[in-house]
Amino acid sequence: MRIASVTTRIVSLIEIPRAQLDVFLERPEAGQVGIYFLFGEDDQTEQSKAYIGQTGKLGVRLKQHNEGKDFWNRAVVAVSLTANLTLTHAYFLEAMSLERANAAGRYVLDNRTVGTSPHTPAYMEAECRELFETINILLTTLGYPIFEPTLKRAVQDTRQAGDETGREEGEMFFCQAEGVEGRGYYTEEGMVVLKGSYGRRASQGFDTYSPGYAAKRQTAIEEGFLKWEQDRLVLTRDMIFKNPSPAASFLLGRSANGWTEWKDGQGRTLSHCVRDVDSGMDADV
Repeated sequence: MRIASVTTRIVSLIEIPRAQLDVFLERPEAGQVGIYFLFGEDDQTEQSKAYIGQTGKLGVRLKQHNEGKDFWNRAVVAVSLTANLTLTHAYFLEAMSLERANAAGRYVLDNRTVGTSPHTPAYMEAECRELFETINILLTTLGYPIFEPTLKRAVQDTRQAGDETGREEGEMFFCQAEGVEGRGYYTEEGMVVLKGSYGRRASQGFDTYSPGYAAKRQTAIEEGFLKWEQDRLVLTRDMIFKNPSPAASFLLGRSANGWTEWKDGQGRTLSHCVRDVDSGMDADV
């Protein structure tokens, strides 16, 4: 287990590997009110997946999820160092976390509700917002940027200004073919395909040769990330892929080498623009 905290704040996070849940259950924090996050991956698509919840007793709730939810391998719980969190705090933080996680779109959420934000006095709401910012910082530090936008602020500002030049500010790349119009940015976290990009409805052997990405496509439809528009599949939000090739395959409906399919406004391949990347890597996807 790992414990993360900020010395001047009253909230701390405890990261619990599923295999060590019994160790956490022996700790005093297991009996506290708190908000918690379950992290794992979708078995078929390997896409990052999460569940956000709140409870009056963390240990009891995590035991229930250990028996009832399969996807997660790590839990992160947020607890008060002074043990003074109430269920009102927990409900507010849960609703706020679900809202922010949905807006960021980094993780597929296993939640079927948007949470319930109770009537909260102004002083308590201010306290909850401060707690949330600490939780956000600590989750990101632990490697779970669930609330962070898929594009860094500099890239967002560039996109909003309509400026498609300048590597420092984020260069836009395009994946184009008949029935395909993809726009995205290559970041240190992977390929971010932008909202409004669209791909082919029909696949070319996709289901047979790339079942994982076909499943990811279907999940995106079910989750509302993709919607049908005539013969197109249109992205309703920015979507991040760990590598350029699955991003291209997702749009083209076939196996693809993203290092050559994604091109800048001058027609240069992503491989050419990112010179320190081996042009052959990831080509078998």
